[in-house]
Amino acid sequence: MKIIYVGSPELFGTGASSIHVAKMSEAFAMNGHEVHLIIPINNKSIDDFYYYYDVEPIFNIVPTLGVKRGWLRHFIHGVASLFKLKDEYDLIVTRNITFAYIGSFFLRNIIIDIHHPPVNFISKLAYKRFEKSSNIKKISFNSEGTYEETKKILKKLDKYVICHNGVDIKSFKVDYDVDLIKKDLNIDINKKVVTYVGNIYKGRGIDKIIKLSQEMKDIFFLIVGGDEQEILSHKADITNKNKNILFAGHFLHKFIPKIYSISDILIIPYDDNFTIKGDIDASRFSSPIKIFEYLASGKPIVASDLKSINRILTNEIDSILVDPNSITSYKNAILRLINNEDIYQSISSNALNKANTQSWQKRASNIINK
Repeated sequence: MKIIYVGSPELFGTGASSIHVAKMSEAFAMNGHEVHLIIPINNKSIDDFYYYYDVEPIFNIVPTLGVKRGWLRHFIHGVASLFKLKDEYDLIVTRNITFAYIGSFFLRNIIIDIHHPPVNFISKLAYKRFEKSSNIKKISFNSEGTYEETKKILKKLDKYVICHNGVDIKSFKVDYDVDLIKKDLNIDINKKVVTYVGNIYKGRGIDKIIKLSQEMKDIFFLIVGGDEQEILSHKADITNKNKNILFAGHFLHKFIPKIYSISDILIIPYDDNFTIKGDIDASRFSSPIKIFEYLASGKPIVASDLKSINRILTNEIDSILVDPNSITSYKNAILRLINNEDIYQSISSNALNKANTQSWQKRASNIINK
């Protein structure tokens, strides 16, 4: 099958949407399809794309116009992508609402992969068009929450599938020199490491990690992600006595498994009103890629007990879910894992088993076939 994938992510940055687009394109290709990814990139950067996102060059990249940031990014790239469809195809998959809306009038076999409910009047109109158009073959939602929030706006949704994000399992089947990585980061090799990976803006609970580091001096807290300004802002809350916390900054995604390898516990301390970019409350509908990567690392997870998280993780089985408003609940969960080897191993094993059911390839297959 020939698949056209239209993606409009912010490339070579810290956002997760570009990781998703890259991994899904690779997954469709690994499932045996001919894939053409249309993204706002120049020819000189195509090889960099494969390297940066650690994907095999088994799909074709079609460069087109675009801007790096802002609301115009989706609009300009959506319109420009329409002019790249010169040959026959079997299926179009896209996360670009502009492209999908215009295309719904004259293109065929479009699958829209939706990752958040409509956020303004224009997007609501577009979603209602998707519901009616016979050219929209299917709507894929990244979580039950995204589906439920969207259903409040649309009268009926009879051509949809719910597919959570996935994980690249093969990236985690590598042995690393844990002591050497710790030394490179100036982390005491004898200390237990609690790690957070991801964005560090509003609602991500970074203040809780700082607080935990102040109360749990025998444990090292590692924070990976965020831009320089965000890191400086959080560092202002750290005193000189905080020697057991490190903001390591942004890493290329292909190197993140190294970070997981030195971690003993992984943490997701999201607030009960955590946001995605654009300051949109995502506590009910997000499906964070980090959750699936955390699971694939085989390390136990301590996470906020929120709808968007407990739809994926199961308390006391593959994680320990805690009250997002209680520092004590995080502290107790961390200590419980450290002090009870049986619980630690059981949750780790169950996490890895769940990850094996959540590959990008399975998601790609489900979007087409379910």
